[in-house]
Amino acid sequence: MTEVIEHKGAAPTMGESALRRVVAVNYLFCQFGKFSLMPVLAVMLTQGGRGNASIAGLGMFAFLLCIGLSSLPVSRWLPRLPYSVTMAAGMVCSAAGFGALAYTTRPVPVVLALCLAGFGNSVHGVLVRVLVAENLTAEPARNIVYAIMQMATNAAAALGPFIAGALYVSGDNRPLIALVSVAYLAAAVTLLVGVPRGLRPPKTVRPAEGSPGRLRALRDPECARAIALTVAGAFVYGQFYSAFALYVSLAIDSPMLRAVLLGGPPVVIVLLQSGVTVLANRRLRAGVAPNTLLAFGVIAFGSGIVLLGVGLPAVAGAAVAMAVFAFAEMLYAPMVSIAFNRLTNVSPIASSNLQGVSLTSGEALGSLVGGAVFLTSYHHGAGDWYWLGLGTAAIVGVCLHLAKARTTTTAPRNEGH
Repeated sequence: MTEVIEHKGAAPTMGESALRRVVAVNYLFCQFGKFSLMPVLAVMLTQGGRGNASIAGLGMFAFLLCIGLSSLPVSRWLPRLPYSVTMAAGMVCSAAGFGALAYTTRPVPVVLALCLAGFGNSVHGVLVRVLVAENLTAEPARNIVYAIMQMATNAAAALGPFIAGALYVSGDNRPLIALVSVAYLAAAVTLLVGVPRGLRPPKTVRPAEGSPGRLRALRDPECARAIALTVAGAFVYGQFYSAFALYVSLAIDSPMLRAVLLGGPPVVIVLLQSGVTVLANRRLRAGVAPNTLLAFGVIAFGSGIVLLGVGLPAVAGAAVAMAVFAFAEMLYAPMVSIAFNRLTNVSPIASSNLQGVSLTSGEALGSLVGGAVFLTSYHHGAGDWYWLGLGTAAIVGVCLHLAKARTTTTAPRNEGH
């Protein structure tokens, strides 16, 4: 199940069971830190900025942008140090960035601190995917680890709001910030202890990389499909915390029901992710391509969107859509990593960066559209048409994409080339 990674001198590896344990504990700590802060971060920034909401908006934007993209400038230097050092350093950066929020309320230092925290998360996220891909050759084995990461993330997301509510009281952020920083430092320790010291990211650069070669890599059919499906899925997923959250707040009066509908998916994912992973692994072992399963995840997202526009009562429609969204995420999220792991025309680090860019751009655009276009549609009595149009477009678009991919795969090749 493991792949030997060749380096000068020794060639250490991580076994599958060791990798699962380290990733599970590490991800639980770092995601616990992140999701304990995220529910109140915007409020914290607004109060710190003396009521200036623009500071909260700028800070959140900078943080989320850095999580997705800030590892790009340092990608070439990442293979020079072991995983244990660079990934742990990323966690320390996040601990320091978040920890600084307890000592400053000035806009520029606050934004810089959030950028540092986002940078640490970005480096860690890129390298953990490379670590999994380089040590596990079998896609079902990789899928299990990515599913563990998904479960740890959602367990933290389910608990985070309660921790935030208990520790962030009367505008004093110090108890919560202390817990968040300690969680990130604990995540760093798990990497220093659990990952072999000599294990490094691969230094190999694929022939396709470089200025013109990178553009050729993006035109490769498998790479283009992975990007297109990831962006489409992230765009529709971005509706959940924008348009769906707005819909629930506008159409459902009960605060308890709103909390259940918005907080339900993490709990469902923690309980059912392992079952979905078993089903997905059966299809992978049967020869189904990861991009095909990724497409089914996007179709499931689209189906959940459509259900919001078919005229069901608000609570029933939102509950069914939430359940479908949770299933779609359980299939989609791990399969994104599997699909990008398959790319051979770029290096593993470049592939992981490309995955991060695709997810960030899709979710950011989806959140923008969900927050602006849906609200306008809803207030003009066209909320149902928004859901129907967006969901149908996602389903039809992906089905056409699958049909085109099947035609391209089965078409006879010109032997003259």
